[in-house]
Amino acid sequence: MKSALSTFVTKLQNNPWYAATMVVLAFVGAGLLAYEFTAYARPEIVAITVRLDILIACIFMMDFFMGLFFNTTYTKEEYWKKNWLDFISSIPVTADMARALRILRALRALRVISSALDVYFTRRKYLSIKSKK
Repeated sequence: MKSALSTFVTKLQNNPWYAATMVVLAFVGAGLLAYEFTAYARPEIVAITVRLDILIACIFMMDFFMGLFFNTTYTKEEYWKKNWLDFISSIPVTADMARALRILRALRALRVISSALDVYFTRRKYLSIKSKK
């Protein structure tokens, strides 16, 4: 069972479409965060954006732990070294914690850059493997 799950997670996390989806989620999360800082932010909309942001953070957290425990490309130590920023930026932050820990939510912008680079290099690797066949 674990080997089938490991194979699935490894293939999933190496898929360019999956990586692109994670980049889109990171951009959405960054957009939600940016909206909260605008002068036009209404409290009722901010409450919705916070819930969406927590949902996105949970998706990133699930992705991180799936990769940590089931991705066979890296050892756990290598995975931590490569993805520690993803872990920190995926910590869900509630509105009360946000005042004290705004920096954790702002780190999600770095996830956008990291994810975009992952998509670029994964696609490049995929195309080089495809051209060898």
